[in-house]
Amino acid sequence: MAGSPKAPDASARWFAKVEGGRLTADEQRAFADWLGEADNARAFDELEQGWEALGEAGGDRELLRMRSAALRTASGPSRRAIFGMAGGAAAAAAAGGIGLMMAGAAQATIRTGLGERLTTSLPDGSRVTLAPLSKLRVGYGGSKRAARLDEGQAYFEIRQGKPFKLIAGEQVAECAGGRFQVSLDGERAQILLEEGALQVAAEAGGARPLAIRAGQLLSGPALAPAVTTTTDAEGLTAWRSGRLVFDDEALDDVVAAFNRYSRDQLVLAQPELGSIRISGSFRYDGAREFAQAMQAAFGLSVRQVGASTWSIAAASTT
Repeated sequence: MAGSPKAPDASARWFAKVEGGRLTADEQRAFADWLGEADNARAFDELEQGWEALGEAGGDRELLRMRSAALRTASGPSRRAIFGMAGGAAAAAAAGGIGLMMAGAAQATIRTGLGERLTTSLPDGSRVTLAPLSKLRVGYGGSKRAARLDEGQAYFEIRQGKPFKLIAGEQVAECAGGRFQVSLDGERAQILLEEGALQVAAEAGGARPLAIRAGQLLSGPALAPAVTTTTDAEGLTAWRSGRLVFDDEALDDVVAAFNRYSRDQLVLAQPELGSIRISGSFRYDGAREFAQAMQAAFGLSVRQVGASTWSIAAASTT
């Protein structure tokens, strides 16, 4: 836009307004438009990262409550987050992988698409990271801290305070603070607790809540879940740093995981290949490199069959 301030100067101005929670509805729309320019989005992102590096104002809870969240994904173009704001206001910017949830928004819906990973702050300063193809509905208001995971996988870092309640599939988890991961498979939830304490119960009732301790993993049907101690929390949460970790898992399951996290898609040309066992740690945006590694390690044939699709076949297949 002709005559507009340079990106660094304007980003400082916008940052001050956003951090102070002083944006009107018109300013929210103007800010979203401004973020639509790649240079502007980059300048704002750099400024916000610098602020985080200084310790986010020394942990000032009131400022953290008011601050907006710069949403980031790890890689790839066309990254976006869609928010439904209280009062009908909405602001989002896909360019540069940055979206905006305004301070004080009581209701928000956060989505990620194929190959998208997104981290954002919640209104109380807690943080959530969504895996690809995930949907989280947030509901804050008064003393209420609540969210519902409708699809996918999410990692929560909940600040200590009044109870935070998460509904995921058929389960309801509640804590006063801590770090935990929830993964949905249909209506079944797998819950890994890394720090703190969780109370987990079936949403439909009929069973006593289970107390989950750090290092424990809950899985299975809501009315009769299994609770086990895991030694692989790092592997289970490795997707947060852009990696997938497999320990003697079937190639069928490995391909399904890559196809969820990567824009490059893998296809097994013969069903029997799915029984090959795989172990290792791989970048989840490296599906094609994984396919090529399969070619070298197992003597398979790999060929590109689409713009971003790779077929893995027995070597004799043409």
